[in-house]
Amino acid sequence: MVDIDHRLFRHLDLNLLVAFDAIIDERNVSRAAERLCIGQPAASHALARLRKLFGDELLFRQGASMQPTRRALELAAVIRPWLSQALALARSGQEFDPGRVSGRVRIALGDPLEALLLPGLMARVRELAPGLEVSVQPIPVSAQIEALDRGEISLAVGHFACDRETHQATLLSSVGFDYLYAPALVDLPAEPSLADILVPPHIHTSYAGEQEGLVDRALKQQGLSRRVVVRAATPLSIPFVVKQSPLVAIVPKLITRLFAAHSDLRIATVPLPELVLPVIAVRHRRDRSDPLLDFVESQLVAAAEALFGERPQPM
Repeated sequence: MVDIDHRLFRHLDLNLLVAFDAIIDERNVSRAAERLCIGQPAASHALARLRKLFGDELLFRQGASMQPTRRALELAAVIRPWLSQALALARSGQEFDPGRVSGRVRIALGDPLEALLLPGLMARVRELAPGLEVSVQPIPVSAQIEALDRGEISLAVGHFACDRETHQATLLSSVGFDYLYAPALVDLPAEPSLADILVPPHIHTSYAGEQEGLVDRALKQQGLSRRVVVRAATPLSIPFVVKQSPLVAIVPKLITRLFAAHSDLRIATVPLPELVLPVIAVRHRRDRSDPLLDFVESQLVAAAEALFGERPQPM
């Protein structure tokens, strides 16, 4: 055990760390004051004290907004997990009541997952925990695990690799793939083989910006390949592209769920059972005793089970 000189805390106001977290998270002193339930002058005074304490500007103006300095981001990566652990410790002897909880939980969801899972999640949260705010952060899939490790978000949902020693993961669904095209522009047999589907040029999408994604790797294992002529940044543009170009797309079924209104497209299952997309929810193990995050994750799992018709499984 490390000895602590408790006298040093006489000159350190730990409430400043709470103020720091709110100010850096909001990047706005007035909004941080609202979250801290203090006046704007008090929040400004706290920021001035924090700047003196850490010897850094912490926030600087860039155009119409305030941005954190590199030092502020480094501090936030340490302070937020520490505050979370302190709060979990304080709550450890209390029974968690979602109806009385308040605050904000930050999560990351990709475009299609947000459209599919957020409605069910929020319906449950609003009913059981009306004082809780859920904030979906606009973080690229390729950066979500790093954001989780830095404490910028508490939960990431998508398809990515995680470290089992550092992270706690739940498999929400193993999603198959569909192919889609416009029959008016692409001539394929009524029941095409996989080889038939690969003949026309393809449109490919990858949130991670991969040139060769999950589909291409699965095809390579079968000794097959396709010719990709368009790479889209988001799958939500695909139905509109294939309606005007003689292209085929291969996308996860969770995405084609959103294309039901496009009756002029042919959508069917790719005849390759091995091609599946694991959708997982990941949290950091430092938060394993956080009852608030337990609650949010349980509601997300319930929303996923209702959507996918599968019972989520711990990994």
